[in-house]
Amino acid sequence: MADLPWTWLAIRASGITAWGLLTAVVVWGILLRTRILGHLTTGARLLDMHRWLGVTALAFLAIHLCLLLVDPSVRFTAAEILIPGLAPWKTLAVALGTIAFWLLIPVSIIGRLRLGRAASRTWQAWFTRSHVVAYAAWPFATAHYVLAGTDALAAWSIALLIAAGAIIVMALLARGFVPSPAPTRAQALR
Repeated sequence: MADLPWTWLAIRASGITAWGLLTAVVVWGILLRTRILGHLTTGARLLDMHRWLGVTALAFLAIHLCLLLVDPSVRFTAAEILIPGLAPWKTLAVALGTIAFWLLIPVSIIGRLRLGRAASRTWQAWFTRSHVVAYAAWPFATAHYVLAGTDALAAWSIALLIAAGAIIVMALLARGFVPSPAPTRAQALR
């Protein structure tokens, strides 16, 4: 391990961390729309946590991408990272990661624009659509992790992938069977 470039180790660590945080964002977002967390905290705090997880996931993704640009082992250009299919190394695997990145952009931008009660129905529709697109990022990011990750077939990694998949499935089941919170009086008046 002493002969490995530090950038390669940091690329692996930041990539796995970004994927884990993306998993947490997806799970938290799904659970945010249910009553499963009960009255443990307020909706505002739950939303703040969802946003914080999202920003942190994007920060680790940015670190992952920047490190790919400076890694001496596999030399990537910005275009090879940002345009699916141009990467010289594991083209399909890198393309899947690039697609996952681009699927996160709309929800990242729209989620930062907090319009509050003044938001129109059209804006709410765009907000909802951006989240549906963002859901698609997780399978693409997972496929990227499995196909490009050098640790993907390690026992701990397989266990992590299975656990994350199971948690997402359970959260989706909870979303389907646990009702959403009743709208507040202010939301009902809109």
